[in-house]
Amino acid sequence: MPDGDWFANVESRPHPWPGLGWNTVGLVYDDVDAAVEFYAKAIGMVPIAVLPDENGRTFFARMRYRGTNITLNRPGWDSDLVQTTVDSPPHFIFYLYVDDVLQTVASMEARGATSIMAAARTPWGDLRARVRDPFGYLWDVAQRYDSPA
Repeated sequence: MPDGDWFANVESRPHPWPGLGWNTVGLVYDDVDAAVEFYAKAIGMVPIAVLPDENGRTFFARMRYRGTNITLNRPGWDSDLVQTTVDSPPHFIFYLYVDDVLQTVASMEARGATSIMAAARTPWGDLRARVRDPFGYLWDVAQRYDSPA
């Protein structure tokens, strides 16, 4: 891959499901409806599908954020996974580009998230903050401030 050409391997084939990106992240929540509301209001994710069970309780939702697909799943319906908690944090961090880091962090905190790392400049040209959402997931919220070196 040529130096600086980070996108040389971008997939150009059409996706079999129009409108979906090639990568989907699946997360687990005890309360899928609360997670849908949090991400829609705090970050601006768009709900694409929300599926209730026979009792009206949501067991699955699909959301999108700037080309990324995220599925929100109730424990047990499609896997043996359980929800992450503050006591057992995930072994990964979402890196989410937004238009305004400070505004997004404030919006997330207003809805129950906790700031883990204040916004700071990175060596690769981003302004980045780290937040733990009310469900235990970690998010690095970032925006470009400069060109990478």
